Amino acid sequence: MDQADTIIIGAGAAGLITAYELTKAGQKVIVLEARNRIGGRCFTFSGDEFITPVELGAEFIHGELPLTLKLLKEAQIKYEAVSGESFQSKNGEIVKSEFFTENWDAFEKALLEVQEDQSLETFLQQHFHEEKFAGLRKSIQQFAAGYDTADPARVSLFSLRDEWLGGHKEETQFRIPGGYIQLMDYLAKQVQDLGSEVHLEKMVRQVNWQPNSVEVIANQHASFTGKKLVLTVPLGVLTLSGNETGAITFDPDLPKQRKAATEMGFGAIIKILMEFADPFWKKQGLNNMQFLFSEEKIPTWWTQNPQQNNVLTGWLGGKPQDGMQHLSDEELLQEALISPAHIVNADASFIEQKLVAAKVYNWTADPFARGSYSYATLQTASALKILKTPVAQTIYFAGEALFEGEQLGTVEAALVSGLEVAKTIIGA
Repeated sequence: MDQADTIIIGAGAAGLITAYELTKAGQKVIVLEARNRIGGRCFTFSGDEFITPVELGAEFIHGELPLTLKLLKEAQIKYEAVSGESFQSKNGEIVKSEFFTENWDAFEKALLEVQEDQSLETFLQQHFHEEKFAGLRKSIQQFAAGYDTADPARVSLFSLRDEWLGGHKEETQFRIPGGYIQLMDYLAKQVQDLGSEVHLEKMVRQVNWQPNSVEVIANQHASFTGKKLVLTVPLGVLTLSGNETGAITFDPDLPKQRKAATEMGFGAIIKILMEFADPFWKKQGLNNMQFLFSEEKIPTWWTQNPQQNNVLTGWLGGKPQDGMQHLSDEELLQEALISPAHIVNADASFIEQKLVAAKVYNWTADPFARGSYSYATLQTASALKILKTPVAQTIYFAGEALFEGEQLGTVEAALVSGLEVAKTIIGA
């Protein structure tokens, strides 16, 4: 039976930075990760004939994010600004992208006049139910589902209003050549070099606890004990029960915390990475393309600009119950070939012949993620109060979903949340 001061479940960004800070403070920490890799929803993939590492999970740094950039500098990891133009494909034409479609002014005016929070779906049905607004409704719903991975029937209208109309300056986005795994590896190495432990393929099944004492039981009858526990699993895992893969049983149970997790929003995402023999999209005048938005089944695409390679990324966000989430990887790849073919008015077979490497990752089907990242619902504020309150100063929760700020759903959010929990434990 391994012993530690603090046990952390999950070796993603939140778990690793929590371990890093606690270890620096002199604690013995054990990090338990169910997967055979670290990083969680940061998943840099090398192989399958890709000429460069590709990001199956988190990819961008959304602006000058202080903690992320501080850690990259500390680790001497290079990052670069994303460049290029955004385009949209509509009715067979490719044009420069506009944020939203016609009637946006009317939508913005109505949005600013709302006095009470409600779901996006409720708002659209009340104010824009007429047929003439069908295009606007579809555009708004697609953007909420694609960018925020939010269910229009659950997402907080006020959270979207703040995001869309909050007057935030447009931030430069960055990407890490070589991938986020470099930062994850750096944190894990620091933790281990300072005497703490990171265990892979340790799927936690049971947590027995009482104040200032926890016993964590994982697969293969592995057992770990400590004084405190930090749970950094995604919301999709936190809400599991029974014998589902990844479900964690607590004794005594934590019904308030589980209920709070179900009240928060957690979306679904599929990423499709494809590398081609040549950048066929450039023949359509998309020489400097960064993002391409469409009305295809896989609606959003982007390149690795300014890196000059032939990798194209497809992105499909939405509700976990949406039909596309249940397709096989092969079926998703076929859809991914059809969508850009339609955009550039080519046959899918023509595009497929140029395919050199491909990788599909359905995060909803991942048993240790069960979805993408969080979004704010009408109940999120009250749920956060519950999950951010330590249970008997013994059990703590951390992760991107517990961040309170503008960078909800990002690696920065996960890092900040983990750092906050570490400081709370150190000061306890």
